[in-house]
Amino acid sequence: RMPTTPGRLSETIREILPQVAAYADERGAKPTGPPFALYHAYGDEEVDLEAGVPVDTAVEGGERIISRELPATRAAVTWHVGPFDTSGEAHQFLDAWIHGQGMDHVGAPWEVYWTDPEEEPDSSKWRMEVGYPIP
Repeated sequence: RMPTTPGRLSETIREILPQVAAYADERGAKPTGPPFALYHAYGDEEVDLEAGVPVDTAVEGGERIISRELPATRAAVTWHVGPFDTSGEAHQFLDAWIHGQGMDHVGAPWEVYWTDPEEEPDSSKWRMEVGYPIP
């Protein structure tokens, strides 16, 4: 988890995820799904970002990297297909839909990166799951 800016968001995620994956691998944990990011706060000047990978076993944390279990939650979820930098449309859609249902989101929204840009260079085919916890 670390602060970044909206302009450096993609770059920060590309820096964090390989570090987290390598840390888990060095400790014998195997990925059980695609990488993800949680957005604890998102402002015009700063983003409180947490990025990680789900693994098959608990891993002892270190200085910068922690291991934790994410709680189960009810959520509104949609898919975004296309370049990651256009995912704001999916976030806006979900936020409007949730409020249109008379609810508010509770907790950190997330993104799950189902497409690895290293394996699929055509950004029009990238798939991302976007979710917001709801009551």
